[in-house]
Amino acid sequence: MNMNNVNSRIITTRTARQWLGDDGIGRRVNLPNSKESLSDAIENIAACAELCGGSKTLALIDCRGMSSISREAREYYAGEEASKITKACAILVDSPLTRLIGNFFMRVNRTTYPIKLFTSEKDALIWLRGI
Repeated sequence: MNMNNVNSRIITTRTARQWLGDDGIGRRVNLPNSKESLSDAIENIAACAELCGGSKTLALIDCRGMSSISREAREYYAGEEASKITKACAILVDSPLTRLIGNFFMRVNRTTYPIKLFTSEKDALIWLRGI
């Protein structure tokens, strides 16, 4: 994910790097081969809430490096805490595995916010800015 125009604050958790772009869109890049558990999801949502000051924000999540995510983590990302700070979410995927993870998340875990998969960061940003 392009890190141009990045505000100076980047939070790195066990599984991801997160920041708020100059355009106000929250960004998260999963670290290579990351395996997310419930505690990772809690940590990532807390980092996002800190970066956006608790306000609802658009989110661009780059899952292209992810290798797995637990059922509990998926449920947490679709749940109340994530909904408090997520206006809409675009998820970047690039392989059959990350597409499977994204599609599974969207089919099984219903969110209260719009969510969509993309292979292009440019297309994801266009969609988010249209929300």
